Amino acid sequence: MLNDEILRQIKDAEQKYKINDYKGNSACVCAVEQYGELPILLSAPHAVKQIRGGTIKSHEFYTGSIVECLAKQVGCACITKSYLIENAANDDPNTDDASCAYKIAVHQFLQKHQIKLFVDIHGLSAKRDSVVDICINGGKNVNNPAYAAELQKYIEQKFGAGSCSVDKYYSAASDNVMSKWVYRVFGISAVELEINGAYRWFDGDTEGQSVDLFLCLAQWLKNIPF
Repeated sequence: MLNDEILRQIKDAEQKYKINDYKGNSACVCAVEQYGELPILLSAPHAVKQIRGGTIKSHEFYTGSIVECLAKQVGCACITKSYLIENAANDDPNTDDASCAYKIAVHQFLQKHQIKLFVDIHGLSAKRDSVVDICINGGKNVNNPAYAAELQKYIEQKFGAGSCSVDKYYSAASDNVMSKWVYRVFGISAVELEINGAYRWFDGDTEGQSVDLFLCLAQWLKNIPF
């Protein structure tokens, strides 16, 4: 029953991102929501479509609802991008500079709260052979390499040896990438997680393994020894 309830919550949460063909709702406010005192901020900047260099880029499905539901499950803060600014030349928090609304909201929150870990969740192509690719810029974006090692352990215990990679497909090395930017500005350990599409599709044949991965992430976050 627990898994059924998690599945329902994630599917329900995804509805607001699906609005307007995954362009979201422009009435939404870009803000951090806090669901508990665990010193973690979760982020999903590509939960809806975004614009990069004048071109609309596809959304990364279920990343917003995963972040939202994880924050509620473990008791921490989160921010998700829930609307596309259609008249902008650029509207992608993962490449925009610090003047974008998403980064401003993150900046203001981090100035006021003693956060110890920032986790930015993205989508990895289902064609890749990793369940999750942990991106930490060769360890340069984290103060404690055990953060990545512990998550890798949880995932490989569940999905098998080699199912979790580190910096294999992305490295989070560009200055405006959310995790690199957070570490550079605040010195807070920052991890980018690239989740394989087959493990963030909460429907049909893959909904079971998607819930299993969600539970791995929740277990990791709850047990981080700050």
